[in-house]
Amino acid sequence: MKKLLKIFSVLSILFFGLVYVATDHILPYTLLKPRRIHLDITPQNLALKAERKQVLTNDSLLLEGYRISPKEINAKGVMILVHGVGACKEPFLSLAGDLAEEGIVSYLFDSRAHGESEGEFCIYGYHEKEDISQIIDLVKKEQLDLPIGIWGNSMGGAIAIQAMANDKRIDFGMIESTFTSLKQIAYDYKKRMMYGFGSSYMSNKAVDRAGEIGDFYPDEVSPIKAVKQINQPIFIAHGDADRNISYKYGQALFDALASKDKTFYLVEGGGHMGLAQTGGTAYTNSVRAFILAQLSK
Repeated sequence: MKKLLKIFSVLSILFFGLVYVATDHILPYTLLKPRRIHLDITPQNLALKAERKQVLTNDSLLLEGYRISPKEINAKGVMILVHGVGACKEPFLSLAGDLAEEGIVSYLFDSRAHGESEGEFCIYGYHEKEDISQIIDLVKKEQLDLPIGIWGNSMGGAIAIQAMANDKRIDFGMIESTFTSLKQIAYDYKKRMMYGFGSSYMSNKAVDRAGEIGDFYPDEVSPIKAVKQINQPIFIAHGDADRNISYKYGQALFDALASKDKTFYLVEGGGHMGLAQTGGTAYTNSVRAFILAQLSK
């Protein structure tokens, strides 16, 4: 019996030691430092009219991006495109080309700690929403009296929502496949990675530790709170087969929105990415009609 107790004590110490190492030294950095990629796709590859752009953030980080402009028609609006975690600006080039054909100028940047932009930590909108305001400052210097929209996917959608609440110069938003709060989605991801096993205590502790390391307040990274301050028109889309972020979060964001001009589009069979491909013409027509309606106001 004493031998069993000794073994149990040793195993308990090892277990709690592993929990400590994971929550204090591994999981926080997994959250703060996603993979950094850059794709060798350029606007020239897609025959787009483009200019390289840079934006300096409030904390002196240089963000790298592009401005994509219509070729043969006058600009009638602006769209800021915001990518997801561990991604980069280049996959949005094709969308920017489609928007240019509608007379929309696109600004697409690598978020801090992503792609070619500077920054050590990704913090899911806490500072990124202010980075969007710096991009808007650039837009205002280069455009005259044009409506400004923002289009974000996944983490980019969460950033876009927080930016809309923070900066009322954004006239409308197009949000795809995003979450309600950082702590909730961190718990969901960890639980999925551990094949259904999850502890909200451990997850929250790891997120709080990430806040200490990254010098931010995780509880303030909360799109579900931000939507209560959004009165601009907004289109929220989600796939009902999204395994990364449940469509129920998209519905919850829609329900909590203060805006009266709001749309929720559930893409049947849609996953986390590629809603336009899965939703087909019906989806793309709905998105196009929403955007053009905002530009005509």
